[in-house]
Amino acid sequence: MAYLEWLRERVGTRKVLLVYTSAVVEDGHGRVLWQHRTDFDTWGLPGGVLELEESLPACAVREVHEETGLRVTPTRVVGVYSSPDYDVTYPNGDQVQQISFCFACRVEGGRLQADGREGRTLQWLPASQCPPTLPWYQAMLADLNANQPFASFNRGAPGQNRAAVPYYQYLRQHIGQAPYIMAGAVAFIQNEAGHILLQQRRDNGLWCFPGGGVELGERVEQAMIQEVWEETGLQVQPSRVIGVYSDPVDRITYPNGDQVKIARTFFACHITGGRLQADAVESLDARFFAPDGLPQMIVPHGRPLQDALANHPYTVF
Repeated sequence: MAYLEWLRERVGTRKVLLVYTSAVVEDGHGRVLWQHRTDFDTWGLPGGVLELEESLPACAVREVHEETGLRVTPTRVVGVYSSPDYDVTYPNGDQVQQISFCFACRVEGGRLQADGREGRTLQWLPASQCPPTLPWYQAMLADLNANQPFASFNRGAPGQNRAAVPYYQYLRQHIGQAPYIMAGAVAFIQNEAGHILLQQRRDNGLWCFPGGGVELGERVEQAMIQEVWEETGLQVQPSRVIGVYSDPVDRITYPNGDQVKIARTFFACHITGGRLQADAVESLDARFFAPDGLPQMIVPHGRPLQDALANHPYTVF
């Protein structure tokens, strides 16, 4: 059973956070592939909901093949789109706050054919031309044309407030300890000496980058800023997206038995204020470490650490 179908059987039409991928498929001649969506009767980019067992780029590849018949390879991360401006209610009443990861993709093969289920027709259009479409697709095309090496992350207005009840508590009422897909946001923070900020987790005693889950009503970087403040006492601002991650190691079972799959956005940040102090709730300790003297970290943060230290001139995936 597909993840979305499984989740809706348990939560009904209530608003949920869903992780999507969208693909800007380019043909090498300055054109982008659009599909005429059957649900909203307007044009959109190929894409869909992330499944529990797949990575973000694999999701983009699968969705493009299912909807257009083309085989593609992702080439870069265009952006992460999570503003409440992009909340959507589908014609069947399902409510969603979307966290959409958009990839630019090149065509490797296949035969162009609309699936007739999610898309009626397909059309190549110049990258400078945006057909009648939904706001998040407009933002994706604008970011594609901006051609920046790092992923966009602050399109759409920020949310005003976090929901009163943490999202995981809200969702666990309906799904118990079963795995769900969580959008996570974590921070790479260095002081003037180049030392790296880590927090020691209360649940397992290991060290990790500060961060946490995205809540209903906030953008991904807002979640990161809020979590860093709560866990370490520091105020930070993001400067770029180091990488986006959804590898097998991001499928986690917590000590209490709760299961989760995390689609993580990793931000490079600079400190703007505050005073370093662990919250003693989620964090036992918070301190800066020299890059060559790091403590044992949780496994899912191993690859992000390598990417941060490598200082790639683009967002990795």
